[in-house]
Amino acid sequence: MSFILPLNHAVPIPVGHTVEVTEYADTRPEKKRKGWDLSEAFRHPVVLDLDTGIRYMNHVHASRAGNSFAANPYPLTPRADLVVSRVYRARVTACTIVAVEGLDTQHTALALERLE
Repeated sequence: MSFILPLNHAVPIPVGHTVEVTEYADTRPEKKRKGWDLSEAFRHPVVLDLDTGIRYMNHVHASRAGNSFAANPYPLTPRADLVVSRVYRARVTACTIVAVEGLDTQHTALALERLE
């Protein structure tokens, strides 16, 4: 099954590489599940390039603190308190990085073919 995985940060993984994608559960109480808050870990999957060993995470996977413009001593793996909802492997069939001028950042569209 082919699909596009949108990511709100740069994830430049070459075509043909195998990735492991980890998605997180929304653990907020039902009454607090309104609105759109990008500071929640469940909104952003972690992508591990199994060919290079490089892990691509959003800030919320590494720290409970707010964003910072200074370099932080981030951990090499996601926070242990995050609840995993599913993990799957896929092969990258295309990768597009898009510059977002107003946000001074990059977004990624990874085309993936799910591996069984």
